[in-house]
Amino acid sequence: MSVDPLKNTPFNRGEQLKREPIEKGKGVRLYDVDLAIAEHMIDTVVPTVEVFREKTKVPVLYGNPERWKSIQKEGYLRDKQGQLQIPLIMFKRNSVSRDDTIPNTMNRHVSYPAVTKFSKKHKYDNFSIMTGTQRPVEQYNITMPDYVSISYEVMIWTDFTEHMNEIVEAFQYATDEYWGDKSGFKFRVKIDSFDNTTEVGEGSQRIVRTTFTMMVNAYLLPEKFDNELTTIKSFSPKKIVWGLEFDMTSGTGTNSQVEQKMYNEYSDVIDFVATRGSQEGTFVDGDSIKIVNVNLPKIPPELIGTFNEDDRFRVYINGVHIPTPKYSITGSYNDNEIMFNFNTGSAISATELGYELEVTDEIGITGKFIEL
Repeated sequence: MSVDPLKNTPFNRGEQLKREPIEKGKGVRLYDVDLAIAEHMIDTVVPTVEVFREKTKVPVLYGNPERWKSIQKEGYLRDKQGQLQIPLIMFKRNSVSRDDTIPNTMNRHVSYPAVTKFSKKHKYDNFSIMTGTQRPVEQYNITMPDYVSISYEVMIWTDFTEHMNEIVEAFQYATDEYWGDKSGFKFRVKIDSFDNTTEVGEGSQRIVRTTFTMMVNAYLLPEKFDNELTTIKSFSPKKIVWGLEFDMTSGTGTNSQVEQKMYNEYSDVIDFVATRGSQEGTFVDGDSIKIVNVNLPKIPPELIGTFNEDDRFRVYINGVHIPTPKYSITGSYNDNEIMFNFNTGSAISATELGYELEVTDEIGITGKFIEL
């Protein structure tokens, strides 16, 4: 028995069990939208201007109520020493409204799967290859979010019109794009117009000010709703083994012969159901991918009419499942090559992907096929 040095009491090491970390719920909050917009402005949109022959990055601040009240009263912002802060960009969130362009009916009762290929709990090892065991992947069933339109008001202050022109041109060039981090959330931003004002008062500093409104198409998803997580994590099975059960209590071997006869009769159905292939898609162009060196098993006669040929494949782009209406399948099955043609389109809908494929996209194909 060991002794706790702090309490000077014995304790049993056998009762000290390892605890798995608690999986926190994943959601999309208003804070995530604000952070994505702010980081994109700081890292991508806002340029550097020359102030007193030195390159200066224009600071970006979030307009909390105290700052915004001071700005509305005086027209500018000062620091604690009373120094006028120029150049400066400040933004605040004005409103959050429902996006009627995207249907939100019964969202909390619908979820879609997302797959990550790497799992920290099941790392690659040579033993898996020897035993024919595949590494399980992490699966997330994510509840459909609510789509909203968020309005932001942005104010810019500079000393010179030249500096203001550079900043306005950068914002205008960045409109109608998805703002955010590559490894985080992205939201579409639209800017319609800019209002310019130049203030020159007697005995005061010259100020060039521009205000504009940004409309952001975003989505919100709470971490929990009705005490249930909106993102449920699970693991795929490592290995599926199809076998037969035998009753050895009779001792006559009759049941063994019956089971073997049943397997011989439905072997093609059992083998077809057990078939599951997985391969990374090969990029062809902006709307096409393909898989090669695959063989498609024939559908058993017992499953003709019940098995839908469209369900033979499941396509994942960057871990997100793509429904079958958004692509068509062509190619020569005899040449062991299958082509997937996506309807990229210009808007996300039930039959359009809404974007073009890129070489860096991770594309995974699973289904009823065998790799040669």
